[in-house]
Amino acid sequence: MTKNGNNTLSWRVGLLEERVNSMDKKIDEILQNHLPHLHEEITSLKTRMNVLTAFNVGAVVLALVVNKFL
Repeated sequence: MTKNGNNTLSWRVGLLEERVNSMDKKIDEILQNHLPHLHEEITSLKTRMNVLTAFNVGAVVLALVVNKFL
């Protein structure tokens, strides 16, 4: 390989290392800052969905009971 090609390869490897380091920092930020918030929001959404499901099932059962007596 020529000296010029070797310099290009070194430059490309250096650039790749910089980009990987940048991506590592971004992934760490996501894991430390955003992931816990997303987990809390998903848990809250799950609780609301369970409550709404129970409410809707209760409404259907009540409607069936009322319909039976009418």
